[in-house]
Amino acid sequence: MFDIVLTRAERALLEALNDLGIRYLIVGMGAALIEGAPGTTQDLDLWFGRIDEDRLREAARRSGGVYTAGFGLQPPALGGEGLDRVDVVVTASGLESFEREYAGAREYALDGVRVRVLPLERVIVSKRAAKRPKDSAQIPMLEAALAARKARTEGQD
Repeated sequence: MFDIVLTRAERALLEALNDLGIRYLIVGMGAALIEGAPGTTQDLDLWFGRIDEDRLREAARRSGGVYTAGFGLQPPALGGEGLDRVDVVVTASGLESFEREYAGAREYALDGVRVRVLPLERVIVSKRAAKRPKDSAQIPMLEAALAARKARTEGQD
């Protein structure tokens, strides 16, 4: 159903995050793909409500990986076999507080794991605010996907 296929480690990580009560959102292109946009992504961006190092370390351990706290300009990171495309998002450009975005997130079953996903409309806002060339290049495709979804929804009414 989705263009994102989780590795065994990514699936174990998401399950561990859920089991440990760690609130997170899938954001970025991963969220856009889950929301039905066409395209690809190199990573799975996870935005956390708060960085609880002990619980994140435990979630990483359960998935066969590691968690490292950020220092200086180096952000926190998850790593290990099968977790190389998971990125910890520290700041989300153009978005409201985590709490507000979490409240408006959509829930999906991704590879059998319940996940909360930033809606496509909000992904577009974030990509626009980031002002990076790679994000700007994706905006027309994301807007077209959003328009197509709205047209399908209106056609069902």
